[in-house]
Amino acid sequence: MVCDLNANLPVVSEANFDTMCQASLVVRSKSACYDFSINPLFQWIGQKPYIMGTCLIFLGLALGVLGKRFFKVSIFLVGSTVLTVASTLFVFSVFLDRNLSNAQGWIIFSICLVVSMIGGLLLAKFFRFGVAVAAGWGGVALSLILYNSFVYKIDGSSKAVFWIFVILMGIISAALSFKFCWPAVIIATSISGAYSFIRGISLMAGGYPSELEIIERIKDNQFTSMPGTFYAYMAGFFVLSIVFMVWQFKRYGLESETDKDGQKKVVHHYHKIGGKKTYAWRK
Repeated sequence: MVCDLNANLPVVSEANFDTMCQASLVVRSKSACYDFSINPLFQWIGQKPYIMGTCLIFLGLALGVLGKRFFKVSIFLVGSTVLTVASTLFVFSVFLDRNLSNAQGWIIFSICLVVSMIGGLLLAKFFRFGVAVAAGWGGVALSLILYNSFVYKIDGSSKAVFWIFVILMGIISAALSFKFCWPAVIIATSISGAYSFIRGISLMAGGYPSELEIIERIKDNQFTSMPGTFYAYMAGFFVLSIVFMVWQFKRYGLESETDKDGQKKVVHHYHKIGGKKTYAWRK
């Protein structure tokens, strides 16, 4: 840390001694270099990168390959993920400090996960609303990649651009899903799956700063550009998204096997036998 002692700013110093009588001096000043203080949730996740990374990779593959085929399961997975991220981020940020134990972290995370899974089941039950949430999350995932690519360059210290861009992309994507249901399911699960897969790799390999870290560094004028490794992740994200979309469009198509509420359609057939029509149906 570098301090400008000539500046007329308050400087606070403190001396600490450990059990071996080793002394350390901590100096704080408004003119000191920025030191990022990570959110407790991301700090806790960072302590177990291989567990979280592996889970995200498998989640990404499931969404990207089987998104439309098992659309209710996909809606459940996306809904549970969104609610888990939102609830844990809120609880960790508002009620917990950065010194929570590993056991406390798992307890809080488990409770949020169970509650979020119930919410995911409700989204799968109310099909069209669940599709809107899945599409909205796909829009958010895409917005995060685009923000990290170039949008951050027009963001200021207020962080307004980040939140406006992310929320707007989510709302637009969710709204479009009501008009284009099955394309929205395929595109949303492909983008969400690719983002989850790439994020899982980045947790274990590094080189991809979190969005909260980026906007905090921008706020303190300490961020200039993304690391070169991010652009490799970005390229992988777009390639994987396209691969997932092509696979699902070709494998499953856009034919709807359900009605507007997500229930299996009743399909009627008839065969003309001896001048008489014989009807059959299935669910």
